[in-house]
Amino acid sequence: MSDIPRRRWLTFLLLSMTGGVIYQVAYIRFVFLEDTYTALRLTGQEYGVVISVFGAVATVMYFFGGWFSDRYSPKLLITVALVGTGAADFVLASVPSFTGILLAHVVMAVMGMALYWSALVKAIGMLGSASEQGRLFGFLEGARGITSTIVGLVGAGIVAAAVVPSGGVLTLIRIYGALCFVFAALVWLFVREDRARIDALGRSTVTLGQLLVAARNPYTWLIGGTIALAFCFYTTLGYFSPLLQNEFGVGAAALSIIGVVRSYVFQFVAGPVGGVIVDTVTHSTSRFLRLMFAVSLVFSAAFLLLPRSPELVGLAVVLLLLLCIPVFMSRGVYWATVGELGIPENQRGGVIGLASGLAYLPDAFLPALCAWWIGDPNAATPVPERGGGYSALFVFLLVAAALGILLTSITARLHERRRREALVSAPL
Repeated sequence: MSDIPRRRWLTFLLLSMTGGVIYQVAYIRFVFLEDTYTALRLTGQEYGVVISVFGAVATVMYFFGGWFSDRYSPKLLITVALVGTGAADFVLASVPSFTGILLAHVVMAVMGMALYWSALVKAIGMLGSASEQGRLFGFLEGARGITSTIVGLVGAGIVAAAVVPSGGVLTLIRIYGALCFVFAALVWLFVREDRARIDALGRSTVTLGQLLVAARNPYTWLIGGTIALAFCFYTTLGYFSPLLQNEFGVGAAALSIIGVVRSYVFQFVAGPVGGVIVDTVTHSTSRFLRLMFAVSLVFSAAFLLLPRSPELVGLAVVLLLLLCIPVFMSRGVYWATVGELGIPENQRGGVIGLASGLAYLPDAFLPALCAWWIGDPNAATPVPERGGGYSALFVFLLVAAALGILLTSITARLHERRRREALVSAPL
């Protein structure tokens, strides 16, 4: 990135930092789960339904992102997305009815996935040459992680200092909303666009024909299924907080810090490390993901067998942080499989589009399911664990890890078989 003009550094930093604020409220459950639904006057089960609706809408909106980014300026889309998300944040902080809370999350899903994400990818892509794209997006993930960590730590301090933690969460949501407005203004005023570079990036809309071709490609289902299984671990991490608090006696302040480290620090540390390991050690994303699933299986089994006692709080926290390593290492590399498997350029849009619909599907049902499993012992009318409680959650993760090992093994073997067939059929 040394040859990128200095003026583009400001654009890059501003755009990267927006990624650290726009999703804060939508995913606030990863740090302040119980405090958030208490602040919104919801039960844990009601909040689980809200988050599942958000996940379902977000999954659908990924398909529309390319359409918007093909037709409108990335700068305009990012600005509108930030303003819309900020407005939704302030509506949420007013503690509306259940319907109002649900609609605010739907707006956040539309703003974040249909308008913002594809526009951000396009805007970042135009900042460097083809040879700089890997570094640009690597720095993007790092900058987002650092911004999220700083904002998250400040948020943890605000909630910890509040007389009532749930009141601190509402203050925090307003601050996140205000930051969205601030960054919207900064992007609109200072981000410069190169129209020729944007057009040169090509169209990103996925057509029905591309999706049909992708549906006939076995790699589509293997990639989508593998990422979905890995995503199961990521989307359930927030539900480890009530476990630490209610079963192991972790205090609210310590829980907030653990949540920030778990959700944000690992984002910019483990992801790049995973990429380095793939490039220098395994030389195969599928084999690396198989290893990550195996490690996740071990730690999930450890949680299943660990007695729930305050005397074992240190071990429980260590196990959680260790589980975060394979989870975030996987997140940093799993889309690299698309290029590694040699999927033709003209088919990649359809494969990524259809695989994305599969990959993020767990967000549409797991939050509600987890909330049903773990109950809410701190509610005005305590809700007990159901369907096996945390044991069911850990068994679910064990099954997900085992299936992940199976799918990545099939992917690796299929790729190796096709590679050998190509070598045999190649002219001498």
